[in-house]
Amino acid sequence: MPEPERRDSWYWEKNTDDQGRWKHAKDTPSGQDLAALRRGLGRPAGSVPQMWPFYQAVVPDEHSPRLVAEHVALSLYGLHQQSKSTSMHRPGVGLGTALRDLSRKESVSEAAVTRRFNAAATATSTDELVAHLRGLITQLRTHTIALDYSRLWRDLLTWSFPDGPGQVRRRWGMQFHAWQSTDGDKKPSA
Repeated sequence: MPEPERRDSWYWEKNTDDQGRWKHAKDTPSGQDLAALRRGLGRPAGSVPQMWPFYQAVVPDEHSPRLVAEHVALSLYGLHQQSKSTSMHRPGVGLGTALRDLSRKESVSEAAVTRRFNAAATATSTDELVAHLRGLITQLRTHTIALDYSRLWRDLLTWSFPDGPGQVRRRWGMQFHAWQSTDGDKKPSA
């Protein structure tokens, strides 16, 4: 899917480098900004005036899947970044990868994470998906595990198309179960 037109960098990318680190110590999002983003949780896209300055996607109307995906990603980012001094946006870390890392924490039940992940992946509506993601993002925040919000935005947008949920489920499943190469696609030696 081609990158959609947008006015500027996504909010979660603005002050981070390509490794997801703050460019400068002063670049951490303000508590006021994050509170504005969290107000969007459970609310329709475009309905929270405090979020309007943060939207970047150029959209044809307020029902655009691009706006919905950005709204959800911004809201979840606001939840994830709350009270964190390190960036919770990490380029290249898909949701499945982040949840796999969570499931391997000593203080976490792998079976519980897998159950919650499967519930999100089998959601039948965007609203149901977002409700599950909210709980999973809270767990990631608790354990300071970052993910790629640009990739999450793209997954949320893909989810809105008829064959999209299947594509997203496969991608997340491959990440969670590490079916992809994790060493830069090196070929096995003979």
